[in-house]
Amino acid sequence: MEELPQQIGRYRIERLLGSGSMGNVYLGRDSDLDRPVAIKTLRDLALDAEMRGVFLSRFQNEARAAARLQHPNIVQIFDVGDDPKLGPYLVFEYVHGHTLKQELRKGGPLSRDKLLELAQQVADALATAHVAGVIHRDLKPENLLITDNGQVKLADFGIARVPNADLTREGQFLGTPCYAAPETLRSGEYSEQSDLFSFGAVLYEAACGERAFPGTEAMEVAHKVMNSDPVPPSEANRGAAIPLTVDAAILRALRKKPSDRYASARTFVSALRQAYDGRRPTRTRRKRTSVPFVMTLTIGVLVALWVAIGNWDPSAGTITGTDAGTEPRGDEVALRGDADAGPDALSPHEREEAAKDELARARSALERGDLTEAAAALERASTFDPSNPDIAELRERVVAAQPDGG
Repeated sequence: MEELPQQIGRYRIERLLGSGSMGNVYLGRDSDLDRPVAIKTLRDLALDAEMRGVFLSRFQNEARAAARLQHPNIVQIFDVGDDPKLGPYLVFEYVHGHTLKQELRKGGPLSRDKLLELAQQVADALATAHVAGVIHRDLKPENLLITDNGQVKLADFGIARVPNADLTREGQFLGTPCYAAPETLRSGEYSEQSDLFSFGAVLYEAACGERAFPGTEAMEVAHKVMNSDPVPPSEANRGAAIPLTVDAAILRALRKKPSDRYASARTFVSALRQAYDGRRPTRTRRKRTSVPFVMTLTIGVLVALWVAIGNWDPSAGTITGTDAGTEPRGDEVALRGDADAGPDALSPHEREEAAKDELARARSALERGDLTEAAAALERASTFDPSNPDIAELRERVVAAQPDGG
């Protein structure tokens, strides 16, 4: 058993709160501000001096990024440092309560109301982080703290990313494979969608009490994550009585391709609420042409053909109009068909899908730096589905990307 340190930086250590594969978490006291804090240390990982410096630099950058996040569902970071004996450490606000992992072990799967309340709070935390450009990268039940009054706080942003660390390096994976997205295990690609996969794995476990990708060996679990689909939560624990619609909602968040998952954590929670109410979540359509464009083209062509056939004079071999001054031409009919195929002519499902298409265009435009196209795509998305929470989030990102800050 490791000896309890008496001091880390300026912080006096009182007791060990917990330990894991990456290090220990201590309850300490800030002697300058006279307040309790949680201090997380990371193991040295046998890095040489150069790599240790690179690691600490990135660690500090992540801490600065997370420190920008001010939200009641995010644990606040107070400080970052490098102790001569214990190595790099982070100082957080101390949250009195327990982790989601402890709650699941003690009470089993969460009820519908508890699950949705937890999901909404985590989604709000992730939305705040993602708008600020911060990816969590290690979302799991151990990093979800629940206070005595039921408030959920997301902890430990950015700790899992270490230079040159992967599944094959000395048999270590820094993070937790059973909650990691396939693309992070395969090629180290982290994004909002990788956080969403982890969120799906957490809610899978919260719903049925079993892990989506069970196993005891890291490589075995990682292979499952990258190559196998999890069984539906209702089959993992038949006693939990999980509706099939909830199965579908959770499994969509766990799809292998990032583009097949939900647009955001909030969209996922919205689908989960609908699923518990008995409504089947909408399905993602892969690589398809935009719904509005297809409907416009189809309706325009059909109406134009109908007009042409109705006005064809067999004896003259020409198309005539019954009233040359009032009868619309084929292209005018097509334009009317375009108007008829607007948002009001689409089903709720089609409007949702059309909005998602536009949101995808907006994200792509943002990545290219085309803020004009991104803004236009968001306006079109708002026309189809004004209640979609991703629209406001992406608008904030567009504003933040403006040269003058908006």
